[in-house]
Amino acid sequence: MSENENTGFTAFANSFQAIARLRLEGIRCLMKHLDNPQNDLKFIHVAGTNGKGSVCSFLQCILTDAGYRVGKYISPNLIRVAERITVDGTEIDEGSLARIMETVEVGTKAATAELGSSPTQFEIWTAAAFLYFKEQKCDIVVLETGLGGARDATNVIPPPLASVITKIALDHTAYLGNTVAEIAEQKAGIIKESERGGITVSAPQSNDAARVLEKVCREKNNRLIFAAQPKIHAFSDFHEVFDYGEMRDITCGITGRYQPDNAAVAIETALALGIEEKYIRSGIGRAKNPARFEIIRREPTVIYDGAHNRNGMQALIKSLRRYFPDFGGAEFVVAFMADKDIDGVFSELKESGLTENSHFHAVRVKDNPRAATAEEICRIASAHGISCTAHKSIADAYRCALAADRLTVICGSLYLYKDFAEECL
Repeated sequence: MSENENTGFTAFANSFQAIARLRLEGIRCLMKHLDNPQNDLKFIHVAGTNGKGSVCSFLQCILTDAGYRVGKYISPNLIRVAERITVDGTEIDEGSLARIMETVEVGTKAATAELGSSPTQFEIWTAAAFLYFKEQKCDIVVLETGLGGARDATNVIPPPLASVITKIALDHTAYLGNTVAEIAEQKAGIIKESERGGITVSAPQSNDAARVLEKVCREKNNRLIFAAQPKIHAFSDFHEVFDYGEMRDITCGITGRYQPDNAAVAIETALALGIEEKYIRSGIGRAKNPARFEIIRREPTVIYDGAHNRNGMQALIKSLRRYFPDFGGAEFVVAFMADKDIDGVFSELKESGLTENSHFHAVRVKDNPRAATAEEICRIASAHGISCTAHKSIADAYRCALAADRLTVICGSLYLYKDFAEECL
């Protein structure tokens, strides 16, 4: 990274931290000027490092099958911003979005006048989602945090039906903390005290993260439920079949070796809310989540996976080893945000042995100030003895990868998905 690029990124990171510090103040003011629609909704609030999107997809399908009208709010979007706001799996339509945004704009102007600064884009989209979900008379909203938890704009909600914490690992260290315990403190910020006692469901965690969650749940009078390890015993076309507790032969709708772990978190949440097994089973089976070990094409097989940190890469490696036991090398197309632990990701890949006889194609995500350059990615890969070529576009990288006529894996950032869809599909 050049000096100018590094300076620019540092400034961006610093501004991001400043936004994070003020985030709740801004969203609270904005929601006040919109008559606090979030207070009329019931939520399942989902935070964590990896697996949030998949858990949200599982929960939406389970609850919809159980007869609830379910809103879901996620970030980031892959292609269209409207993907962030869905009801029963259907994106908000253009007309409704335009109308809702007109209302939000009025509130934004009032909040800006009161605070002296404008709400962030994430706050604006969060506000729009709450207005839409109230308008649509959603019974339950599955709500994914954007960054962290304690200071995330989504944390403006009242005590939820359940707080859900997926696997916690090192990520966004510039904003959330340098240790797993510090990051866990931020994620645990979504846990709220409830008069009747709250429910918190968590994926299995490291000792440091588990201690933080246990402490916060005691303080907030929340019952803490740790999901158990599912028993995986088969797979069909990359879809895992597993047992969980007394439930047998559950088919996972989202592909990938690691998805039963995410499904287990959703199952425990559904059980805690009294959802019947038949709806849990059907919801887990029909859930979809693009860019999570998504099979793009076959012959040769092309896989897109959003793995962007060490923990995510470990999960991807397990999937590749499971589904390709005779793995003899692959073409990897990679892009990363500059604030990610790129060195750590390549270290995981090197230690796995999957880099032998493999070649990497590095690209930069377009129109994103956080994106690492292809040249910087190659420099880090080379430091690990990994063969890597810098490309000017995802189209060029993908074309070169396909020319090798073997397994191709696209990973490193969910933000690359839009570029890939526009230029390659």
